[in-house]
Amino acid sequence: MEKKVTSHFVKGLIIGIAVVLIGILFQVFDIYERWVQWVTIVCYLAAIVWACYSFSVDMDGEVTFGSVFGHGFKTAAIVTLIAIAGFILSTFLMPEVKEKAMEMARKGMEENPQMNEETIDKAIEFTSKYFFLFGVVGSLFSYAFIGGIASLIGAGIAKKNPNSNMPKSI
Repeated sequence: MEKKVTSHFVKGLIIGIAVVLIGILFQVFDIYERWVQWVTIVCYLAAIVWACYSFSVDMDGEVTFGSVFGHGFKTAAIVTLIAIAGFILSTFLMPEVKEKAMEMARKGMEENPQMNEETIDKAIEFTSKYFFLFGVVGSLFSYAFIGGIASLIGAGIAKKNPNSNMPKSI
């Protein structure tokens, strides 16, 4: 009997859509506090760990650390692409997101006693000019990095009971 395994693409699609929807909900309800970012990150991390564990269970434990990690990282790559697409769409469909981000950045800089008004204005101007690029690259690296860590955790906790047909490690 063939094992039914949910592909990394399907898991990534589900997790990616969920992460984007969570982000959109927070934007719609105008919730921009720091804890919101942590909620999204923790949900994403837990989902990738779940994807790894689920893969191991689907394979009846006949997996290696590398195969589980690979499945998790491929899932994270799909989520990363969806998150970038979500950022691009939200930037164009809700331009107030950029304005709110600039406002929050200014507020954060004003709390720093080492920054004067001129320095803050230049930093905000620079950030505003490259906001789109920073958002895409930031999403790429943060989701890939966190996905890699989650894949390592998931591969570490996944049930691994390789059968005798699998190569033995030295």
